[in-house]
Amino acid sequence: MPDKVEQVKKGSFFSNMKAELKKVVWPTPKQTTKSTGTVIFFVLLITVILVVLNLCFEQINSAYWNMISK
Repeated sequence: MPDKVEQVKKGSFFSNMKAELKKVVWPTPKQTTKSTGTVIFFVLLITVILVVLNLCFEQINSAYWNMISK
């Protein structure tokens, strides 16, 4: 028994895709700019947090090994 996917004509795929893309509600340039700014802000924020944590854990690790080696 043939699959439903196999029954679809090859040409209809692109026409269906085009019809679906017409239904998409695209964001305005203002919304895109705002969303991009928000993403960049949070990426930078998380980067700063990770750098600070890395420095803290590096100091703890260094102090621990100095204490052990003495």
